[in-house]
Amino acid sequence: MQHAPSDHKELKMLPLSIHHFAVTLRRLTIAIVLFPLSSLTVAQTAVPAADLKGLTDPPGLKRYAGAVLVYRDDAAYDEIKFPSGKVNDVDDAYPHLAASGKRSSVQYTLPASRSALEVIRNYQSQAKADGFQTVFECLGENCGTGPGGGQVKFSIVKAMLPVRYVNQVGENTAAVCGAYYVSPIRYTLLENKSTGVVIAVAAATPEIFSTYCSDAYKNQLSVWVTRIEPQAREQQMVAISASEMAKSIDANGKVALYGIFFDTGKADIKAESKTSLDQIGELMKSRPDLKLHVVGHTDNVGAMEANMSLSKRRAESVVAALAASYGVNRARLTGNGVASLAPVQTNSTESGRAKNRRVELVLQ
Repeated sequence: MQHAPSDHKELKMLPLSIHHFAVTLRRLTIAIVLFPLSSLTVAQTAVPAADLKGLTDPPGLKRYAGAVLVYRDDAAYDEIKFPSGKVNDVDDAYPHLAASGKRSSVQYTLPASRSALEVIRNYQSQAKADGFQTVFECLGENCGTGPGGGQVKFSIVKAMLPVRYVNQVGENTAAVCGAYYVSPIRYTLLENKSTGVVIAVAAATPEIFSTYCSDAYKNQLSVWVTRIEPQAREQQMVAISASEMAKSIDANGKVALYGIFFDTGKADIKAESKTSLDQIGELMKSRPDLKLHVVGHTDNVGAMEANMSLSKRRAESVVAALAASYGVNRARLTGNGVASLAPVQTNSTESGRAKNRRVELVLQ
Protein backbone atom coordinates (compact mmCIF):
# COMPACT_ATOMS: atom_id res chain seq x y z
CA MET A 1 0.00 0.00 0.00
CA GLN A 2 1.40 3.36 -0.98
CA HIS A 3 1.08 6.62 0.95
CA ALA A 4 0.17 9.85 -0.75
CA PRO A 5 3.14 12.17 -1.20
CA SER A 6 1.60 14.77 1.07
CA ASP A 7 1.25 12.24 3.91
CA HIS A 8 4.83 11.07 3.47
CA LYS A 9 6.14 14.64 3.62
CA GLU A 10 4.18 15.41 6.78
CA LEU A 11 5.58 12.30 8.53
CA LYS A 12 9.14 13.26 7.65
CA MET A 13 8.73 16.76 9.15
CA LEU A 14 7.39 15.57 12.49
CA PRO A 15 10.74 14.51 14.01
CA LEU A 16 12.25 17.78 12.84
CA SER A 17 9.55 19.76 14.66
CA ILE A 18 10.12 17.80 17.88
CA HIS A 19 13.86 18.36 17.57
CA HIS A 20 13.42 22.08 17.12
CA PHE A 21 11.02 22.22 20.05
CA ALA A 22 13.47 20.36 22.27
CA VAL A 23 16.32 22.68 21.32
CA THR A 24 14.19 25.75 21.89
CA LEU A 25 12.98 24.47 25.26
CA ARG A 26 16.55 23.68 26.35
CA ARG A 27 17.75 27.14 25.35
CA LEU A 28 14.83 28.75 27.15
CA THR A 29 15.55 26.76 30.30
CA ILE A 30 19.21 27.77 30.23
CA ALA A 31 18.22 31.39 29.72
CA ILE A 32 15.82 31.33 32.64
CA VAL A 33 18.27 29.62 34.98
CA LEU A 34 21.49 31.39 34.07
CA PHE A 35 20.99 34.65 32.27
CA PRO A 36 18.60 36.70 34.43
CA LEU A 37 20.35 36.30 37.78
CA SER A 38 22.10 39.61 37.40
CA SER A 39 19.15 41.29 35.71
CA LEU A 40 16.80 40.23 38.55
CA THR A 41 19.04 41.86 41.15
CA VAL A 42 17.17 44.86 42.54
CA ALA A 43 18.42 47.92 44.34
CA GLN A 44 17.97 47.43 48.06
CA THR A 45 17.35 50.06 50.71
CA ALA A 46 20.51 50.23 52.78
CA VAL A 47 20.66 50.95 56.49
CA PRO A 48 21.38 54.70 56.62
CA ALA A 49 24.62 55.77 58.26
CA ALA A 50 23.31 59.27 59.00
CA ASP A 51 19.98 61.04 59.53
CA LEU A 52 17.87 61.10 56.38
CA LYS A 53 18.07 64.36 54.47
CA GLY A 54 16.10 67.18 56.03
CA LEU A 55 15.38 65.40 59.33
CA THR A 56 16.37 66.79 62.73
CA ASP A 57 15.32 66.05 66.29
CA PRO A 58 12.20 67.92 67.48
CA PRO A 59 12.57 70.32 70.41
CA GLY A 60 12.15 68.55 73.74
CA LEU A 61 13.14 65.10 72.48
CA LYS A 62 16.55 63.59 73.14
CA ARG A 63 17.86 60.67 71.12
CA TYR A 64 19.79 57.62 72.23
CA ALA A 65 23.50 57.86 71.41
CA GLY A 66 24.26 56.43 67.96
CA ALA A 67 20.65 56.54 66.77
CA VAL A 68 19.91 57.51 63.16
CA LEU A 69 16.70 59.44 62.42
CA VAL A 70 14.61 57.89 59.60
CA TYR A 71 11.15 59.44 60.18
CA ARG A 72 9.64 62.54 61.73
CA ASP A 73 6.14 63.99 61.74
CA ASP A 74 4.82 67.01 63.65
CA ALA A 75 1.41 68.56 64.24
CA ALA A 76 0.63 71.91 65.83
CA TYR A 77 -2.34 70.24 67.52
CA ASP A 78 -3.17 66.56 67.70
CA GLU A 79 -4.60 63.97 70.05
CA ILE A 80 -3.10 60.56 70.77
CA LYS A 81 -4.69 57.87 72.92
CA PHE A 82 -1.46 56.47 74.34
CA PRO A 83 -1.86 52.81 75.38
CA SER A 84 -1.72 52.40 79.16
CA GLY A 85 -2.50 48.69 79.02
CA LYS A 86 -2.57 45.72 76.67
CA VAL A 87 -3.72 46.47 73.11
CA ASN A 88 -5.33 43.43 71.48
CA ASP A 89 -6.60 45.37 68.47
CA VAL A 90 -5.72 48.99 67.68
CA ASP A 91 -9.13 49.41 66.05
CA ASP A 92 -10.97 48.40 69.24
CA ALA A 93 -11.14 50.09 72.64
CA TYR A 94 -8.02 49.71 74.78
CA PRO A 95 -6.78 51.22 78.08
CA HIS A 96 -5.26 54.59 77.29
CA LEU A 97 -4.07 57.98 78.46
CA ALA A 98 -5.42 60.62 76.07
CA ALA A 99 -3.19 63.63 75.47
CA SER A 100 -3.73 66.56 73.12
CA GLY A 101 -1.53 69.43 72.06
CA LYS A 102 1.66 69.95 70.07
CA ARG A 103 2.87 66.54 68.82
CA SER A 104 6.17 65.22 67.52
CA SER A 105 6.73 61.62 66.40
CA VAL A 106 10.06 60.12 65.33
CA GLN A 107 11.59 56.78 64.37
CA TYR A 108 15.24 55.86 64.79
CA THR A 109 17.40 52.91 63.82
CA LEU A 110 20.28 51.70 66.00
CA PRO A 111 22.77 48.83 65.83
CA ALA A 112 21.20 45.72 67.37
CA SER A 113 24.10 45.57 69.82
CA ARG A 114 21.86 47.95 71.77
CA SER A 115 18.94 45.98 73.16
CA ALA A 116 15.36 47.21 73.36
CA LEU A 117 15.54 46.92 77.15
CA GLU A 118 18.67 49.07 77.32
CA VAL A 119 17.09 51.79 75.19
CA ILE A 120 13.81 51.81 77.14
CA ARG A 121 15.66 51.97 80.48
CA ASN A 122 17.73 54.92 79.28
CA TYR A 123 14.64 56.83 78.19
CA GLN A 124 12.98 56.09 81.54
CA SER A 125 16.07 57.21 83.44
CA GLN A 126 16.31 60.49 81.55
CA ALA A 127 12.57 61.07 81.89
CA LYS A 128 12.69 60.48 85.63
CA ALA A 129 15.43 63.09 85.94
CA ASP A 130 13.16 65.50 84.06
CA GLY A 131 10.21 64.91 86.40
CA PHE A 132 8.37 62.13 84.53
CA GLN A 133 6.77 59.02 85.97
CA THR A 134 6.43 55.64 84.27
CA VAL A 135 2.70 55.10 83.73
CA PHE A 136 2.94 51.76 81.95
CA GLU A 137 5.52 49.32 80.62
CA CYS A 138 5.17 46.05 78.72
CA LEU A 139 6.94 43.44 76.61
CA GLY A 140 5.64 41.19 73.84
CA GLU A 141 2.30 39.54 74.55
CA ASN A 142 1.76 41.80 77.58
CA CYS A 143 1.66 44.65 75.05
CA GLY A 144 -0.78 42.68 72.92
CA THR A 145 1.66 41.81 70.12
CA GLY A 146 2.00 38.10 70.90
CA PRO A 147 5.06 36.24 72.19
CA GLY A 148 6.68 36.21 68.75
CA GLY A 149 6.23 39.86 67.82
CA GLY A 150 4.13 40.90 64.84
CA GLN A 151 3.37 43.59 62.29
CA VAL A 152 3.85 47.13 63.56
CA LYS A 153 0.72 48.40 61.79
CA PHE A 154 -1.41 46.10 63.96
CA SER A 155 0.51 46.62 67.19
CA ILE A 156 0.74 48.89 70.20
CA VAL A 157 3.25 50.97 68.23
CA LYS A 158 0.60 52.07 65.73
CA ALA A 159 -1.57 53.35 68.58
CA MET A 160 1.19 55.73 69.75
CA LEU A 161 1.87 57.13 66.26
CA PRO A 162 -0.13 59.52 64.05
CA VAL A 163 -2.92 57.97 62.00
CA ARG A 164 -1.08 58.74 58.77
CA TYR A 165 2.15 56.94 59.77
CA VAL A 166 1.55 53.85 57.61
CA ASN A 167 0.84 56.00 54.53
CA GLN A 168 3.75 58.33 55.23
CA VAL A 169 6.51 55.74 55.48
CA GLY A 170 5.57 54.39 52.04
CA GLU A 171 7.26 51.29 50.63
CA ASN A 172 10.85 50.09 50.98
CA THR A 173 11.99 53.20 52.83
CA ALA A 174 14.38 53.03 55.77
CA ALA A 175 11.43 53.58 58.10
CA VAL A 176 9.28 50.78 56.70
CA CYS A 177 12.26 48.39 56.43
CA GLY A 178 12.55 48.68 60.19
CA ALA A 179 8.84 48.55 60.89
CA TYR A 180 7.17 45.68 59.05
CA TYR A 181 7.36 42.48 61.10
CA VAL A 182 9.34 42.81 64.31
CA SER A 183 10.47 40.90 67.38
CA PRO A 184 8.50 41.21 70.63
CA ILE A 185 7.96 44.92 71.26
CA ARG A 186 9.06 46.77 74.39
CA TYR A 187 6.95 49.82 75.22
CA THR A 188 6.79 52.43 77.95
CA LEU A 189 4.49 55.38 78.65
CA LEU A 190 5.87 58.38 80.56
CA GLU A 191 4.00 61.37 81.99
CA ASN A 192 5.06 64.61 83.65
CA LYS A 193 2.07 65.54 85.78
CA SER A 194 3.32 69.06 86.50
CA THR A 195 3.76 70.04 82.83
CA GLY A 196 1.25 67.64 81.27
CA VAL A 197 3.82 66.40 78.73
CA VAL A 198 3.38 62.74 77.73
CA ILE A 199 6.01 60.61 75.99
CA ALA A 200 5.70 57.06 74.64
CA VAL A 201 8.68 54.97 73.55
CA ALA A 202 8.71 51.58 71.79
CA ALA A 203 11.58 49.44 70.52
CA ALA A 204 11.89 46.18 68.55
CA THR A 205 14.17 44.38 66.10
CA PRO A 206 13.09 43.95 62.45
CA GLU A 207 12.65 40.27 61.56
CA ILE A 208 10.78 40.07 58.25
CA PHE A 209 10.79 42.70 55.54
CA SER A 210 10.68 43.24 51.78
CA THR A 211 13.38 41.82 49.50
CA TYR A 212 13.97 45.46 48.59
CA CYS A 213 15.40 46.01 52.09
CA SER A 214 18.98 45.10 52.97
CA ASP A 215 19.44 42.04 55.20
CA ALA A 216 21.47 44.35 57.44
CA TYR A 217 18.19 45.55 58.97
CA LYS A 218 18.12 42.29 60.92
CA ASN A 219 21.13 43.69 62.79
CA GLN A 220 19.33 46.92 63.67
CA LEU A 221 16.96 48.05 66.42
CA SER A 222 13.98 50.27 65.58
CA VAL A 223 12.88 52.87 68.13
CA TRP A 224 9.69 54.97 67.98
CA VAL A 225 9.02 58.02 70.16
CA THR A 226 5.98 60.30 70.35
CA ARG A 227 5.80 63.40 72.54
CA ILE A 228 2.76 65.59 73.18
CA GLU A 229 2.96 68.92 74.95
CA PRO A 230 -0.32 70.52 76.09
CA GLN A 231 -1.22 73.47 73.91
CA ALA A 232 -4.48 75.19 73.11
CA ARG A 233 -5.80 74.56 69.62
CA GLU A 234 -5.73 77.62 67.39
CA GLN A 235 -9.27 78.70 66.60
CA GLN A 236 -8.69 79.27 62.89
CA MET A 237 -12.10 78.06 61.79
CA VAL A 238 -14.65 80.64 62.92
CA ALA A 239 -18.23 79.48 63.41
CA ILE A 240 -20.49 80.75 60.64
CA SER A 241 -23.71 82.51 61.62
CA ALA A 242 -27.12 81.32 60.47
CA SER A 243 -27.46 84.32 58.16
CA GLU A 244 -24.06 83.63 56.56
CA MET A 245 -25.06 80.01 56.02
CA ALA A 246 -28.26 81.15 54.31
CA LYS A 247 -26.37 83.55 52.01
CA SER A 248 -23.90 80.85 50.94
CA ILE A 249 -26.66 78.29 50.31
CA ASP A 250 -28.66 80.82 48.27
CA ALA A 251 -25.61 81.83 46.22
CA ASN A 252 -23.74 78.53 45.88
CA GLY A 253 -26.21 75.82 46.82
CA LYS A 254 -24.06 74.79 49.77
CA VAL A 255 -21.99 75.96 52.73
CA ALA A 256 -18.86 74.40 54.25
CA LEU A 257 -18.65 74.17 58.03
CA TYR A 258 -15.42 73.78 60.00
CA GLY A 259 -16.86 74.23 63.46
CA ILE A 260 -18.14 70.69 63.93
CA PHE A 261 -15.46 68.58 65.60
CA PHE A 262 -14.82 64.85 65.94
CA ASP A 263 -12.04 62.77 67.43
CA THR A 264 -9.76 61.10 64.89
CA GLY A 265 -11.51 58.11 63.37
CA LYS A 266 -14.69 58.69 65.40
CA ALA A 267 -18.20 59.90 64.58
CA ASP A 268 -19.18 61.29 67.99
CA ILE A 269 -19.65 65.07 67.91
CA LYS A 270 -17.40 66.90 70.39
CA ALA A 271 -18.80 69.43 72.86
CA GLU A 272 -17.03 72.40 71.23
CA SER A 273 -19.27 71.91 68.17
CA LYS A 274 -22.26 73.45 69.98
CA THR A 275 -21.81 76.95 68.54
CA SER A 276 -22.05 75.68 64.96
CA LEU A 277 -24.95 73.36 65.77
CA ASP A 278 -26.79 76.29 67.38
CA GLN A 279 -26.45 78.27 64.15
CA ILE A 280 -27.64 75.37 61.97
CA GLY A 281 -30.61 74.97 64.29
CA GLU A 282 -31.36 78.69 63.96
CA LEU A 283 -31.11 78.44 60.16
CA MET A 284 -33.57 75.54 60.00
CA LYS A 285 -35.96 77.37 62.35
CA SER A 286 -35.89 80.60 60.33
CA ARG A 287 -36.48 78.76 57.03
CA PRO A 288 -39.03 76.02 57.74
CA ASP A 289 -39.20 74.93 54.09
CA LEU A 290 -35.44 74.39 53.77
CA LYS A 291 -34.29 70.82 53.10
CA LEU A 292 -30.60 69.92 53.17
CA HIS A 293 -28.12 67.15 52.53
CA VAL A 294 -25.63 66.99 55.39
CA VAL A 295 -22.40 65.74 53.76
CA GLY A 296 -19.32 64.54 55.62
CA HIS A 297 -15.85 64.99 54.08
CA THR A 298 -12.50 63.55 55.19
CA ASP A 299 -8.88 63.91 54.11
CA ASN A 300 -7.14 61.06 52.27
CA VAL A 301 -5.42 59.54 55.31
CA GLY A 302 -6.51 55.92 55.75
CA ALA A 303 -8.42 53.50 53.55
CA MET A 304 -11.09 54.86 51.21
CA GLU A 305 -13.72 52.35 52.36
CA ALA A 306 -13.17 53.25 56.02
CA ASN A 307 -13.28 56.99 55.28
CA MET A 308 -16.46 56.59 53.25
CA SER A 309 -18.15 54.91 56.19
CA LEU A 310 -16.72 57.44 58.66
CA SER A 311 -17.83 60.48 56.68
CA LYS A 312 -21.39 59.14 56.39
CA ARG A 313 -21.57 58.29 60.10
CA ARG A 314 -20.39 61.79 60.98
CA ALA A 315 -23.05 63.34 58.77
CA GLU A 316 -25.68 61.13 60.35
CA SER A 317 -24.48 62.22 63.81
CA VAL A 318 -25.10 65.84 62.82
CA VAL A 319 -28.60 64.97 61.57
CA ALA A 320 -29.34 63.12 64.81
CA ALA A 321 -28.08 66.04 66.94
CA LEU A 322 -30.21 68.57 65.05
CA ALA A 323 -33.29 66.39 65.42
CA ALA A 324 -32.74 65.60 69.10
CA SER A 325 -31.56 68.97 70.41
CA TYR A 326 -33.12 71.48 68.01
CA GLY A 327 -36.38 69.81 67.00
CA VAL A 328 -35.54 69.68 63.29
CA ASN A 329 -37.75 67.22 61.42
CA ARG A 330 -35.52 64.40 60.13
CA ALA A 331 -37.43 64.47 56.84
CA ARG A 332 -35.73 67.80 56.11
CA LEU A 333 -32.20 66.38 56.46
CA THR A 334 -30.32 63.55 54.74
CA GLY A 335 -26.92 62.38 55.95
CA ASN A 336 -24.34 61.39 53.33
CA GLY A 337 -20.57 60.89 53.17
CA VAL A 338 -18.07 61.19 50.32
CA ALA A 339 -14.75 60.54 52.13
CA SER A 340 -11.94 62.37 50.27
CA LEU A 341 -13.65 62.49 46.86
CA ALA A 342 -14.28 66.26 46.90
CA PRO A 343 -11.18 68.01 48.30
CA VAL A 344 -11.01 71.79 48.33
CA GLN A 345 -7.23 71.84 48.82
CA THR A 346 -4.28 69.47 48.46
CA ASN A 347 -4.04 66.56 50.87
CA SER A 348 -0.24 66.69 50.79
CA THR A 349 -0.04 69.27 53.60
CA GLU A 350 -1.56 69.40 57.07
CA SER A 351 -3.21 72.77 56.35
CA GLY A 352 -4.77 71.32 53.20
CA ARG A 353 -6.02 68.22 55.00
CA ALA A 354 -7.55 70.45 57.68
CA LYS A 355 -9.55 72.32 55.02
CA ASN A 356 -10.72 69.05 53.49
CA ARG A 357 -12.05 67.72 56.80
CA ARG A 358 -15.43 69.42 56.95
CA VAL A 359 -19.20 69.08 56.98
CA GLU A 360 -21.18 70.67 54.17
CA LEU A 361 -24.85 71.62 54.05
CA VAL A 362 -26.07 71.13 50.47
CA LEU A 363 -29.44 72.30 49.19
CA GLN A 364 -31.75 69.42 48.24
